[in-house]
Amino acid sequence: MISVPYDLSEDPSSKIIRLSRRKVIKKTLRANVILLFVVVVAVLTYLLYPTLMRETLRPIVEIEDIVLLFIVIAVVLVSLVINILYHYLYYKTYYYNIKDDVLVIRKGIFIPDEISIPYNRIQDIYVDRDTLDLLLGLYDVHVSSATVQSGKDAHIDGVKYGSATKLKEMILEKVKKASVSKDIGL
Repeated sequence: MISVPYDLSEDPSSKIIRLSRRKVIKKTLRANVILLFVVVVAVLTYLLYPTLMRETLRPIVEIEDIVLLFIVIAVVLVSLVINILYHYLYYKTYYYNIKDDVLVIRKGIFIPDEISIPYNRIQDIYVDRDTLDLLLGLYDVHVSSATVQSGKDAHIDGVKYGSATKLKEMILEKVKKASVSKDIGL
């Protein structure tokens, strides 16, 4: 079991509205397309210019073509497995919480980024999706404030439409309460 930095059992927003597992597919698909592109370029280079690869590798090691093929396949498979594991761990440690006074979003495995945005600083909340989101039925909820970091980190990505709408409404409610409290002078 992956340990998370917060107690999710006492965290209503992370417990009620979870990220979709399709998020893992989206993240791995994007990286695997790049990996596939590199492999296709390498294979085409080998097929069109076979001596180029042999001459490049000859100073390092004398290698047979079939061994080179197995090495390439092994590297690709290991890269795919590492990519899937990384994004699964990323998904499992992704955290957000709609607290009474701030919105907290934490993501990342090795060097996690955490952003806490007070509701009275939020300027805009919107739901959008990119092409992969469209294919997988996912949405992203973006929250913006006047900071540079909010543009980069302040979004909850990989939720279904109903969850995205509910998150937006929950955050908007907190923003409205914060603005009323500010106007009253609390």
